[in-house]
Amino acid sequence: MDDINQFRATCWRQRLRECLKERGLTQVEFVSALNRAYLTRFHQKDVSRWLNTGNQTANGVIGFPKYETMMLIADFFGVDVGYLTGETDETSFDLEKASSYTGLSSNAILAIRQWIDSPDGSPDDELRDWRADTINRMFFSDLFNELAAKMLTLYEMSTIYCTNPERFHNLMRSLASSSDLPDDLTFQLIIGAFYGMANESFSALLKDAYPTPSERQFEATLDPQDIPDAQDISDAQEVSDADDLWYGAL
Repeated sequence: MDDINQFRATCWRQRLRECLKERGLTQVEFVSALNRAYLTRFHQKDVSRWLNTGNQTANGVIGFPKYETMMLIADFFGVDVGYLTGETDETSFDLEKASSYTGLSSNAILAIRQWIDSPDGSPDDELRDWRADTINRMFFSDLFNELAAKMLTLYEMSTIYCTNPERFHNLMRSLASSSDLPDDLTFQLIIGAFYGMANESFSALLKDAYPTPSERQFEATLDPQDIPDAQDISDAQEVSDADDLWYGAL
């Protein structure tokens, strides 16, 4: 087995073991689940052989499983064959491309995808498009760049504080040098101001991305006869929460 194939075999062994460990599966449990999922007839000795791919035995070097088998194993764990063989360090080539294209880490991309697909671990196709559009509208907003700039400032401050506390405190002292207030209070005011500006930008972004009518605009759309009187409001409050789908969803 040449160096490249030996490297692939080493990756295969390591990553297959990691997949089993992440799922908490023994070899017997894994082969049983695999057979149930794909109606195959593998045995525990097959799993043992897969986990020793590339190792030397008295009969020679243990080779890779058939490619069809490798595809089944990869599909079972929700990864690409290329991940198991070390061709990519991401769990799929699509994820690698998305990470390369956006500059986002694979963990960030997976976190967004997981929330869109199944935020509570239970896939809900009916709400998937709504969740995706929720994220889209935030990024599409003209105010996103403004918020991102404020977030970048906070990120820079946080990074300096975590990696070089002395430099961070020197910067804060420099900013506070013209203040007559005690340094600790000045520090709190400065940092609070940065967070406050970011909060204002975030609030403005939310209102821009997800507009709702103001009270005056809402009332202007109502016909006078549709405006409830005090008795109507009292009656409405007696309606069961279970009958109110909107508030129930919230």
